[in-house]
Amino acid sequence: MSEHFYYLVIDIACISFPLLFSFHPAIKFYKEWKSLFKALSISALLFIVWDEWFTIMQVWSFNPRYLTGIYLGHLPIEELLFFFLIPYCLMFMYHCSERYFLQFKTNGKGVMYINNILSFFLMITGIIYHNKWYTGCTFTLTGIALLLITNIPYGKTVNWLRFWMIYGFGLIPFFIVNGILTSLPIVQYNNTENLGIRLTTIPVEDSVYNLLLFLFNVSLYEYFRSKTKKANS
Repeated sequence: MSEHFYYLVIDIACISFPLLFSFHPAIKFYKEWKSLFKALSISALLFIVWDEWFTIMQVWSFNPRYLTGIYLGHLPIEELLFFFLIPYCLMFMYHCSERYFLQFKTNGKGVMYINNILSFFLMITGIIYHNKWYTGCTFTLTGIALLLITNIPYGKTVNWLRFWMIYGFGLIPFFIVNGILTSLPIVQYNNTENLGIRLTTIPVEDSVYNLLLFLFNVSLYEYFRSKTKKANS
């Protein structure tokens, strides 16, 4: 196989199992696709704009050796797919957790307290390192988003215990996929714009970026799903 298909193959490999099992009679994730695709589309649009901006600013770049050569703006098609396929995988796990793990009540004061403390820590870290684009933007935006979504009314539709459980569990495939992307490397980082702290070959900022991506998709998904339930009731 040509090296130019590596990133595309990684995308397809990530989505293959969740997509196949979305039709399993015990899972039936496809029944949630209407709400899911609305969430994925809005989230993907926001992150693609951010990605395009940072690519132009050379905060990161993409190694043409592992790309098909199809671009939209400055972004390879594989990177655009990333913002749909990877969140789909995370949302598949989130959906399965509702059916196969303990049915936790949505919110408790303890979880809300931890969310708020974490959000302030993230924002403070982002402000301290505001001179580094990747660190400053990622930590600050994640902190603000977590604080707002935790405390606004529709944030109560998120099952926060399951959210954190799946985020933690999702770090396993995250390290595998991002490890490949950053070790070949397919994605190259400008270390003057991040802390230079690596988890193996992965910038520590990527784990916070992944948190923000998951947070946007879960909160939007639960919002649209709650609206559908109200319309059908």
